[in-house]
Amino acid sequence: AEAAAGEAAAAREAREAAAAAHKARFEAGQALAAEKKARREAERRARDAEAALSAQAAEAAAERAAAAAALEVARAEAIAAAQQADSAQQGAAQEAARSARDPPPVSGGGG
Repeated sequence: AEAAAGEAAAAREAREAAAAAHKARFEAGQALAAEKKARREAERRARDAEAALSAQAAEAAAERAAAAAALEVARAEAIAAAQQADSAQQGAAQEAARSARDPPPVSGGGG
């Protein structure tokens, strides 16, 4: 009878150990699934952050390109204005030389 009781106790302990092992395996599986989910979420956030940085970099590059283009336009306008002023100055100098050579006729009452 004692042997039977001992076997029953051993069988009960074996069942408890098996149940504990099963529970431990289940919890390990849950932890693994949670870890995989957390890793996927972290990777997704990293990709989102990288995309945001790329978008910011592209925006900054576009702003730099626009500023460079505006600078080129301003430079071209300044050159054109300088050439126009130069032409006007040359025209005024030619007009002054012509006036000195050929004085305009005196108008008004002669007498």
